[in-house]
Amino acid sequence: MKDQNREAMFARVDEWIKSGRTLREFSSSIGLSKSCFEYWVRKKRKASVTSPSFLELSPLVKPIEDIEFLAKQPASVSQAQIVFIFPSGMCIKVYG
Repeated sequence: MKDQNREAMFARVDEWIKSGRTLREFSSSIGLSKSCFEYWVRKKRKASVTSPSFLELSPLVKPIEDIEFLAKQPASVSQAQIVFIFPSGMCIKVYG
């Protein structure tokens, strides 16, 4: 029963998105308070966000500046076995 209610409300959220109406107008037209319908909108958004349980790592093609910088470093510094570069700019180097 819970899953049926959930799917029915998620269908209503999809219907609202396609309608082009404001959240207040749509929720009023289906007999729900604005705050109740907002709850279901948040719940659907949260349910549709999936986080990977495994993240594949692949080699990154280095920009020219990074290659030139590494070439100027001593051999011990430039020979990292694994380099992780995160979107924030943080870099983790693992040496063998």
